[in-house]
Parts: sequence; structure tokens; C-alpha cells
Amino acid sequence: MKKYLVFLMACLVMTWGCASIVYVSQETGMGRLLSATDEVPLQPSVLFVSAQDDSMPDVSHDGRWVAFKRVVGGFDRIIVRQVGDAAGTTERNIAQGTRPRWSPSGSWVLFRNQGKIFQIRPDGTSLMQLTNPPANVTDNFGHDYFNASTVVFGRGTGTGPGQVVGLYLVDLASTAVTGPGLGCSQPVVSHDGSRMSCEIKYHFGWGTMHYIQIYAVPSMQAAGSIAFTYGPNATTVQNVANVAFSADDERLLFSAVPPGETKREIYSIRLDGTGITRLTTNGWDDVYPDGYKPQLW
Repeated sequence: MKKYLVFLMACLVMTWGCASIVYVSQETGMGRLLSATDEVPLQPSVLFVSAQDDSMPDVSHDGRWVAFKRVVGGFDRIIVRQVGDAAGTTERNIAQGTRPRWSPSGSWVLFRNQGKIFQIRPDGTSLMQLTNPPANVTDNFGHDYFNASTVVFGRGTGTGPGQVVGLYLVDLASTAVTGPGLGCSQPVVSHDGSRMSCEIKYHFGWGTMHYIQIYAVPSMQAAGSIAFTYGPNATTVQNVANVAFSADDERLLFSAVPPGETKREIYSIRLDGTGITRLTTNGWDDVYPDGYKPQLW
């Protein structure tokens, strides 16, 4: 708790609002949530002490709460806890599932379970199933709140060779699904709701081309494209994953394997594809970054 208070005091003297990053360290062999000021390199501290395998954090837009996945008895559970709660008195185990995402207002948590999309109140009430995919496809390819009344999600057969995924929208009031729209997966909407990223992979005999596409919301007009190439004798980062927006929505955060190495590290890149920056250097996997601004009072 003392470290967290020091972190907040440091934030108060910074005019740029203490943009921060929460991410998952695999140093112990199990996921542990760390938080750091968004700087190079990251200087993290433990978000809170846990003996459990925690992963996939998402911080609410007001910076007060974190939702994450925890393995409990061999099952993936959705946990919510107040940021800075060292004692864990606010912690709630609210549902079985994975990849939680906060609604813009912080009044709902979106997640996936058994290939379907659900939302639930952060107190564990009002569970709602939002999607029911037809046979031979699943909704396992990313999900986020497109806006306060709509969810965007990926539905398809897979992202490998010969497989297809498209983005769909589901209206929260009626659960009516429309799509497919864009032919990509893993949608992530910026904190201010103005942009969305999604991913496309093309597989060739020599390797893979991986594109992170940026679109304006709600028009869905193309606003940028970032390309990564994967193959033998790599000289650039490989296997980019876990894409998220920085706290100011001006960069993307992601995990990737540095050239010549085997463990994942955290990176950032501007939305125009310039300024790729390595944020961590460790001998273990660092994954699932998420940008946020902590609530300071």
C-alpha cells in the first residue's frame, strides 16, 4: 500500500495526468498483475499481492477498478477489485469466463465463456447472455464495448490458414446481432470511444503478415494500418498479441517476442506505425498490457 501511495503522490505532480500501464508478469510461473507509470523503461510495482494465477487485466475508465481473469480450481473466473486495495476487501468473484472488459460507465463487465459473450454487473448480479453463435463458429475472437449501447465482437472459425473471422455488433437492449462487417478479429476500442483497432493475418509459405488496422468510430472509416512480418531469421518483433490502447489513446500497447529472444516483452507504437518502443526487458513473459489513468482522489 505504501508503494501505491508513493506512486499516487508522484502522479499528482505530473501535468500529463500520470498515464499508467497494468500488465501481467509470468516471473513466478503464474500471472501476477503489475502497474507502472507509462515511461521507458517501465518501473513496475505489484498491483496487489496474490498467490493465484491472475491475467487479462482491464481497468475501468475512471481508474478505480480492475477486472481480471483468475484460475480458481482449474476454472477461469472473472474477478473485480478496487485498484490499490492491498487487503482485498473489495474483491469479488463474479462469473466464470475470460477476457473481461469494462463498459464506458463502469456499470457492466463484458466477458466470454464457452464461445459466447456475456455481460454482468460488477457486483455479480444481472448476468446477461448477449450472443449465441450458430453451429461451427464461435465468438472467441475478441470483444469490447463499441459504445454505451453496443458491443463489437469477432465471430468465425479461426485466424489460421483457410479460416475466417468477421466483426459483428450486438445491441445491448435487444441482443440483436448485425454483421459481419469488417473482416478482422480482436477488436479493441479506445478509452475515448473514437477509434478501434482490429487484426488481420495473411499466411504464406514463408511466414505471416500481421496487420493491426485502425478505424474511426462510429463511421468505421480506415484511419491507419500497422504491419508486422513473421518468419525465419527475424530482425523485427514477432508474434504481436494482446493489443490495447495507451491511457491517452495515442499509442498501442502490445506484447511480442523480440528478435533473437524467446520470451514476450511489452512494447508500444504510435497509431501511424512509427516509434516502436520496448518497455520491458526480462527473462520471463510479460503480457496483456492495458493503459489507464489511476483515480488520484
